[in-house]
Amino acid sequence: EITERDWSSDVCSSDLLTGVGLIAGYALLGATWLNLKTQGELQARARRFARLAGIGTLVGVGVVSVWTPFLNEVYHQRWFTWPTANFTALVPGLVAACALLLFLGLQDDRPLQSFLAALGIFVVSFIGVGISFYPWIVPPTLTIREAAAPDSSLAFLLVGAVVLVPIILAYTAHAYWVFRGKVDAKTGYH
Repeated sequence: EITERDWSSDVCSSDLLTGVGLIAGYALLGATWLNLKTQGELQARARRFARLAGIGTLVGVGVVSVWTPFLNEVYHQRWFTWPTANFTALVPGLVAACALLLFLGLQDDRPLQSFLAALGIFVVSFIGVGISFYPWIVPPTLTIREAAAPDSSLAFLLVGAVVLVPIILAYTAHAYWVFRGKVDAKTGYH
C-alpha cells in the first residue's frame, strides 16, 4: 500500500524532469509533423530540430523510467517481480524500436515513418506509466475503481460514445483528407 509520506519524497524532482521531457516530446511531435507536411528549407530545419527533440525526449523518457521504480517500493515490485515484470520488460524494447524507426525515418527522408515513430514513443511511454501506477489513477489516494462513475452513468456514456466516436472519426478522416499532402506556399492545399 502506498502511503502519502512514501509518495511525496521525490515527487517534485520527478515532476520537473517529466515536464522537461514532455516539452521535448511535444517539440518532437511538432517537428516531425512539420517534416511530414512541408518541403524545402522548412522541412530540412524541422528534420534537424526533430533529431534534437528526439534525443531530448529519449533522455527524458530514460531518466524518468530509471527513476520511477525507486520512487516507491510498489513501483519497484511491479517493475521487477513476476508477472508484471513481463509487461514492463516490453516497454524499453518498444521505445527503442520506435526510436530506431524515428531516427532512420529522419535520416532516410521518410517523414511519415518518423512522425508515426514519435507517436509510438508517446503511446508506449503512457503504457509504461499505466503499468507503473495500476490500479491507482491518482496515486496514492484514488484507484481506478474508486474513480469510476456509477454503472448507470457509464452505460449512458457508452451509448453516447457509440454514437459520437464514429462521427468524430469520420470528421477527422475528412479533415485529414482535405489537408493531405505537402503544404505548397504558392498554391496552398487546393
